[in-house]
Amino acid sequence: MEIRAIEMRDIEQFLNLLVTLEENSKDDLYEDQPLNISNTETLLSSVLQNAKRQIFVARDNQRIEGYISLAGNHNELTAHRATVSLGVLQTDQQNSIGRNLLNAAIHWAEENRIHRLELSIRDDFAEEIELYKALGFKKEGERVDALFIDGKYRNEIYLYRLIN
Repeated sequence: MEIRAIEMRDIEQFLNLLVTLEENSKDDLYEDQPLNISNTETLLSSVLQNAKRQIFVARDNQRIEGYISLAGNHNELTAHRATVSLGVLQTDQQNSIGRNLLNAAIHWAEENRIHRLELSIRDDFAEEIELYKALGFKKEGERVDALFIDGKYRNEIYLYRLIN
């Protein structure tokens, strides 16, 4: 398993990964941006040109099996933090891939003077929440009935990790 920063040559495989994750999810993950080559190319270009953003991919058997995105900004008040988004294909190695991607993100944060990583996650994603907690993330709060999925309201958990 290779974990590395995304490159423009990954665009088609990355798009395929996003489409597969969307198809396997009950959520509408990318409702604001339709999944196509043009939008994915625009996303990758902006990531590659912005020191406060990064995407790492996990490659195995010549395909991308997961990614982690870190989105920071240059605003003086919030430049010390980055939002994390993790997506991994369902495989026997899923937990290991997620752990390796999170470790890459933590290392990137250390190298780029990011003091705080943060994310939100559905409350019924217990296995994923445990993975984040195992790597030092803590629960910050919970938004009650924040999501409406399959005719039911779900809570959204906020997690963070401080980088020393």
